[in-house]
Amino acid sequence: MKPQTEQQIWGIVLAGGEGTRVRDFLTHLCGGRGIKQFCAILGHRSMLEHTLARVERLIPRERILIVVSSHHRPEVEAQLASWPSANVIFQPAKRDTAPGILLPLAHVSHRAPFATVAIFPSDHFIVEEARFMSSVAQAVEETQRFRQDMTLLGMTPTEIEQGYGWIEPGATVQGRDTLAVRRFYEKPSLPRAHNLLRQGALVNTFVCVAQATTLWELARRATPDLYQDFMLIRHALQTAHAEEGIARVYRTMQTVNFSSAICEPLAARLRVLPVPDVGWSDWGSAERILASLQRLGKLDECLARLRRRGGEIPPGFPLPIQTPSPHSRLSFL
Repeated sequence: MKPQTEQQIWGIVLAGGEGTRVRDFLTHLCGGRGIKQFCAILGHRSMLEHTLARVERLIPRERILIVVSSHHRPEVEAQLASWPSANVIFQPAKRDTAPGILLPLAHVSHRAPFATVAIFPSDHFIVEEARFMSSVAQAVEETQRFRQDMTLLGMTPTEIEQGYGWIEPGATVQGRDTLAVRRFYEKPSLPRAHNLLRQGALVNTFVCVAQATTLWELARRATPDLYQDFMLIRHALQTAHAEEGIARVYRTMQTVNFSSAICEPLAARLRVLPVPDVGWSDWGSAERILASLQRLGKLDECLARLRRRGGEIPPGFPLPIQTPSPHSRLSFL
């Protein structure tokens, strides 16, 4: 029988980004500083609050860690006041997505060294949340059976949209729901994206599941200097001066992107789970936000709110007559 901590699922929610591409738009639409993950774009809850409620469908609150920026302390204190303070991890400085994952992972490993870890960005919009989290649970189940692999969730695209990363899947294996990963394509050209769609490629959601020990092994192999930095941080967490020790390591830490520096060179260690259309979008731009709201039949409401606050529609955004998709019958409020 496996130890209890080895069977536990822990969640990491990434909420430390600045959202610079969409910040001016959201400042007008939502007020405040327009930091994407703290904005209530649809309904009364922020994107971070929606993400946490979604993750809590699978993982209890006491095992969900949220990594945030020290520059966002006012928003964090307002929205996470009811959250366990030990589960809100402040980054001393922004060092891209690999440190953004490894810092909360160090805290997870300090408490449960053999945990299964699911990682979630906080700026995703998902209409059919229950179906999406069922796919996450499926990824967890397979990852716990094949503990050496990391599983990415790949969205089955219904149309071409630029600005996303794509995953070219490889061969199937009997008895497994996931596929091998043949290659990554980060923001391919429009012709390449059309080819990938025809070939059955998947959109990379950046949601992933792995054993904590597997994530450390991938980091050690792909980015040994960063790995050594985080071994120092893991040691600091065992001391009474953890905050000071972490800040000292961050002062000389390099910026490292998780996808390009770790996932791409170690694609043979990765698996991808195809996820059906659940109304998923990465709200990284005003155009994507408006396109999602248009499909839901909520665009007029958003534009009226934007105009009342003195904001402007992004130049060139098409505004045809709204024809709500089947997802518009569902609620994200």
